[in-house]
Amino acid sequence: MKQAPAFSVYDPFNEKEVTNETYKGKPLVLTFWTSWCPDSHRDLQKKEVLYAKTGEETFAMLNVNVTGRERANQAGQTYASAHGMKIPMAEDRGTDTYERYQCHGVPTTVFITPDGWIAEQFGDQAPFEEIMKQLASFLNETSNIIGG
Repeated sequence: MKQAPAFSVYDPFNEKEVTNETYKGKPLVLTFWTSWCPDSHRDLQKKEVLYAKTGEETFAMLNVNVTGRERANQAGQTYASAHGMKIPMAEDRGTDTYERYQCHGVPTTVFITPDGWIAEQFGDQAPFEEIMKQLASFLNETSNIIGG
């Protein structure tokens, strides 16, 4: 495992900065996405169902819109609003955080441990079912670490 790169992204809906520190002590599922990508659409819809069932009791979720790969200003905000997305959303500064996490496509999903290490990273070709299978394993491991 390697240390998760520090990030600072902006939540336009709550008008605040979101950083690694925001999620310290809690497992985090970080998803990088764009509004124009059909694979992102499918991934986000499935994650919204998961979020509706779990909330943030077991783990936190954050969707980072990669503004530097969008085709229009505020495209991520527009998409999130139009689709009633409940998972917290923040905007990357261009492709800064996307590049720090060495992403090569969207959607990219990253599991970050409560103490800030990357447990798993899935590129845009990873099947959603595989991500969910690994999520169950990740949550089991982190609950043992934090005494759950």
